[in-house]
Amino acid sequence: MSLAVLDRPATSASRLTSPAGWQAAVRGPLPSTAVVTATAVVLATGGIPVTDRLLTGSGLALAVVATAAAWVTRRSPAALPALAVAVAQTAAVALLYAGTTAAPLLLLLVGPLGVGTSAVVRNDRRVRAQGRDIARLQREQAALLEQVRSRADELDTASRILAARAQTMTSVIDAVTQQSIIGTDRDGTIRVWNPGAERMLGLLRPDVVRKRSILEFHEPDELAAAAGSTGSASPLDALVHAARVEGSDVRDWTYVAADGSHRTVSVAITPRADDRGVHAGWNFVGTDMTEARATERMKDQFVSLISHELRTPLSSILGYLELVMDDEDSPLTDEQRQYLTTVERNAQRLLRLVGDLLFTAQVDSGRFTLQPTDVDLAAVVRAAEETARVAAANAGVEIVMDVPADGLVVPGDAVRLGQACDNLVSNAVKFTPGGGQVRLSLQRAWQTADGEVVDDERSGAVPVALLSVADTGMGIPAGEQGELFTRFFRSSTARRNAVPGVGLGLTITKAITTAHGGSLDLVSAEGQGTTFTMTLPVDPAV
Repeated sequence: MSLAVLDRPATSASRLTSPAGWQAAVRGPLPSTAVVTATAVVLATGGIPVTDRLLTGSGLALAVVATAAAWVTRRSPAALPALAVAVAQTAAVALLYAGTTAAPLLLLLVGPLGVGTSAVVRNDRRVRAQGRDIARLQREQAALLEQVRSRADELDTASRILAARAQTMTSVIDAVTQQSIIGTDRDGTIRVWNPGAERMLGLLRPDVVRKRSILEFHEPDELAAAAGSTGSASPLDALVHAARVEGSDVRDWTYVAADGSHRTVSVAITPRADDRGVHAGWNFVGTDMTEARATERMKDQFVSLISHELRTPLSSILGYLELVMDDEDSPLTDEQRQYLTTVERNAQRLLRLVGDLLFTAQVDSGRFTLQPTDVDLAAVVRAAEETARVAAANAGVEIVMDVPADGLVVPGDAVRLGQACDNLVSNAVKFTPGGGQVRLSLQRAWQTADGEVVDDERSGAVPVALLSVADTGMGIPAGEQGELFTRFFRSSTARRNAVPGVGLGLTITKAITTAHGGSLDLVSAEGQGTTFTMTLPVDPAV
């Protein structure tokens, strides 16, 4: 077995046998050694007469010692040892010359001069190399200092920007007094508590931050119910469950104030991250909805109560009107029949209004249900046109239809879809002045994954039915279009032109469309007309 030894220093023999070692020896003490050796041989053989043996012996001994010292110090980076060897060799030559008075011995001065010169050259080269290294290091140091200054300036600027942003954010949060803004860590401990939270829950910031949990301001029974419905392991997990899954959550929660009072608060919950992007906790932005929810409940109760109280007498009125008008034993005069027909028409109108009020109450309470079947939407559109035909003729409005002759079947509730179409067509007729036109068009289309509706079939698109009701009427102001589907809302153009209505038709139509999995969109410009587009899913197998 053999062992490989790494990084073993080279021996003297190997250094001398290598080309680099020979070159170094020739440039160093080797010439001097050869001359000293030759001189010793010549003196020993009597080739040079000796006049003073003491001086000659001392010079030869000093030369040998200097030569040996030259070999020992030849690798020293310092110039002083080499100069000392050169001085010693010069002294040895002087002693030898004094002891022999032989001029050839002056050739020994070549050794000291070579050693000295070599030392000087080496020292000069070393000094110049060191100078270049120092200059390079100084340049690198200057560059590094400049980079450090630049980074320091950038860091200082970034720190000022972050401080300014933090101050701005703090100012914005503190400026919010109508909404509570509460920030917590991952365990629910409160870290942010704005003046709105102080006002809503009755505790100052120093009494809450890092001392209280967000759970202390929630009704325990409500959290327990939420934990049971979501399968959460803790009340905090139940509180933030939807925000953790969906990224955000907005719903009503019950806040418990410091005085024990309960408030219904619409709370928007979002996750909070630190400056590294790591999840650090939760943000809770709450709006006090206690009075608003109470008002809504009172409104719904009032609507429901009035609707029921009106429906019963109206049904009785219509029943007796039918008996009187159809009584063959006591026929009515033409004038009486005209009066009673007016009464019946207004009673029917009131009954429809009561039905609309009850329907909107069902939608708001979540009790709105459908009776799904296969519905021919083309037949529904034709029926709506037929219903509005008389009113359109009396108003001087033309109705144009473009529906497929072979029909277009969609899954849905025939009664509710008929109600929605009737509302759209009757609205279009009511809001179109004489001489205008209402166009009803129905066609099959396709809806892509991003919601775009196209005429031709594409990969990944699903079939839909596209019902469009366009009029050339008075239009709707752009600033009011966002409120058009709000219950009891009436546009300024409707009020200005005294168009009859209570503002429930479009609310009901929107609810019916949404319940069928469709969408209701509008495009309108004041004075140029309005187009409502109802998009309903179609069973691909039909």
